[in-house]
Amino acid sequence: MSGVKDVNAVHPPAVEARFTVEVGVNGSHFKLESELALERGVLVLFGPSGAGKSLTLQALAGLVRPSRGTIRVHGQLLFDGERRLDVPAHKRAIGYVPQHHSLFPFCDVAENVAFGLPRAQRRRDNPEVRALLDELGLAHLASSRPASLSGGERQRVALARALAVRPRLLLLDEPFASIDQDGRVQLRKILRETLARRDTPAVFVTHDPAEALALGDSLVRFERGRSTVAGEPASLLRRGQPVIVSGELSGPPRPLGEGRAEVTLRDATVDAPAELLEQGETSGLRLELRTRPRDAKDPEKAS
Repeated sequence: MSGVKDVNAVHPPAVEARFTVEVGVNGSHFKLESELALERGVLVLFGPSGAGKSLTLQALAGLVRPSRGTIRVHGQLLFDGERRLDVPAHKRAIGYVPQHHSLFPFCDVAENVAFGLPRAQRRRDNPEVRALLDELGLAHLASSRPASLSGGERQRVALARALAVRPRLLLLDEPFASIDQDGRVQLRKILRETLARRDTPAVFVTHDPAEALALGDSLVRFERGRSTVAGEPASLLRRGQPVIVSGELSGPPRPLGEGRAEVTLRDATVDAPAELLEQGETSGLRLELRTRPRDAKDPEKAS
């Protein structure tokens, strides 16, 4: 399995990784098998909570050591289990924005943004810090402490801090999860524009389809500790969407033989992907809902 690739790309992919991480012991043991690739732009790691998305970010950042596999960023080998190579996190030149902003409460905005820079560059009049604050609409808050900021402002500061060191890759772990819907929409726009201006590739974790569609150039779906399928966000997010049929039963089930039965519904409604329902506008609508064993393999996940 691999992500969406540009055959005309001149530079090495921003990310190429295939690794296994095992954490916990005994009853709390969790095994992650992750495979992903990104040429450029934004790669979304999508799936339910507990599927292994955040653990994948931690492995890319060097915060968790895989048991085997390889990780490359812009062609540089950062981890190789067979060669026992593991580049320390602080030498990977990777920015990390966690779900919680993790700002220093006794430092103001400018000091927080400059914190990751070499000590000699942490002065308040650093032109790059000032430019970054302007770019993210934070200049007027430069002297403010985190406690006085809104949730969206704090996350913008966290983003600015991660970008200040000019990372070659940015990792974002559901950074908008605690922000209201209006704030999320605004921050998605800011993030997308900022990454495009700086040509900074990013890996973004979410379980929100709207967020995945708004930000992602490519997507990897995670389920139960495994990356299962990769491709274009719009295409992958259409797959597996539920079809919900509801209504009032007009009578008991009628046997059809061979273990099957049918029921008739009054005032029935169908909740399904719009493109599926639009196909039946002129020709009538027929839905076939198929069952399968709980442990049956999904052909989409075998790729």
